[in-house]
Amino acid sequence: MSSTAKVGLSASLCACLLAACATSNEQQAARSEAEALRLAEINARQGQAMNQICPGRSDGWRPLGNNSVLLEARGEWYMAELSGTCDPESAFAAIATRRGPGTSCLSRGDQVFTGPPRSGGRCVITALYEWDDEADASLPSATSPVAQ
Repeated sequence: MSSTAKVGLSASLCACLLAACATSNEQQAARSEAEALRLAEINARQGQAMNQICPGRSDGWRPLGNNSVLLEARGEWYMAELSGTCDPESAFAAIATRRGPGTSCLSRGDQVFTGPPRSGGRCVITALYEWDDEADASLPSATSPVAQ
């Protein structure tokens, strides 16, 4: 290979690497912004801690990131914090829950499953909270004080 070809190949490789870094930085910035919005929503809408919730058979659910899910129980929404390997954002159609013996309610320690049976992820509910869909979940402005 001639030296001119080597220089051209090196320049092309450097350009590709720089483009990849720029894309990676843009993707990281977008992920950080999405995470900040998700955390702002949680901070604004999360209510009091609950010991248990008692969903019915036809109540719904919505993903809220990989570590939490919203569960509907008799017309009210609740946030369940999760620990484990389930992925609520990838559970397109349904999730499943496993409750303790002798109860129809969910509480800490009960399980949430996503994905196909036997191969999907499994999480444990670590906390339950009331959820207020009506609360303002906008990010605080740079001039407004942030509550600690």
